[in-house]
Amino acid sequence: MKQMFKLVAAISAPLLLSGCFLLPGKFNANLKILDGDRYEFGYTGQIQMTMPDDGKLKKPSDEPFDPAKLKCRDRVYKSSGEVNAVNPVYGDEYDRYGKDANPDADNSNRSYDVVDRECTEEEITQRKDQYVRSQERKKKRYEEESAMAGAFFGGPIPGDDETMVAFAKKLEKYRGWNKVEHAGGNIFDVEYSETGPIGNYFSFPVLPDAQMQYPFFQIIRRSDGAVELLTPGIAGQGSMFNMMMMKESGGKAPKISEIDGVLTVETNGTVATNNSVDGFTEKDGRKVMSWKIGKSAATEEGPRALIRF
Repeated sequence: MKQMFKLVAAISAPLLLSGCFLLPGKFNANLKILDGDRYEFGYTGQIQMTMPDDGKLKKPSDEPFDPAKLKCRDRVYKSSGEVNAVNPVYGDEYDRYGKDANPDADNSNRSYDVVDRECTEEEITQRKDQYVRSQERKKKRYEEESAMAGAFFGGPIPGDDETMVAFAKKLEKYRGWNKVEHAGGNIFDVEYSETGPIGNYFSFPVLPDAQMQYPFFQIIRRSDGAVELLTPGIAGQGSMFNMMMMKESGGKAPKISEIDGVLTVETNGTVATNNSVDGFTEKDGRKVMSWKIGKSAATEEGPRALIRF
């Protein structure tokens, strides 16, 4: 298990550095594993895509430098009359001498006065150069993070509504995605349902064109014919969610919306193992297991079950 955790950590390292994550939000998922060879799966709820800086990629402004927005001042000492220039402030930069900087401060005992004045040509030139370089850095970062997000998620860029809406329309072209709507921000409201033969593998979600998939739910057939349920993307030691929490404890992590869901599994096979709090109940000849995930989860372990036929 430790080796597996190290492997997952190594694979996820680039994602932790980038801050890109695919996670559920509020949801209800239902899975039926029947006769050892077919499944029925449904997911109704939210899927969220996260990015650095609280998941909001901000395109830099194309506004050119405006000298009228540059504020220049001198600090004039009362006792000596000495005059020192104060660093100019541009636009909405923090202004320690502005009226809103500290409205409750008592400046009557201050040893100097702060006097507004016209900016010199040298000050204007210096601040213009700084502004241009800053905008170039912001633009470069935006382009890099946008390309990274587009590649990771298969097109959508969190914070860019146009790409998010376009991706929702794209997903609806694929089987199973009955409804995909951009709900604003970095969240999609989805209704997904699919049935079919289990074969060797089934997972959800699968994003077309995405460079990396990290499914919430997996069904995998073992060599002896048993069917195993795993949930690598939503809970457990090596999950994307907990890897992100590791990042948060050691540095800045992107802000995520609340994860709060229920997974219900029904089968007519023999439940060899499962880690649901209440085990399973029987109804109409089938075993039913249920897990709460995220906010209401009773344990940090992700849902797991092994079913034999």
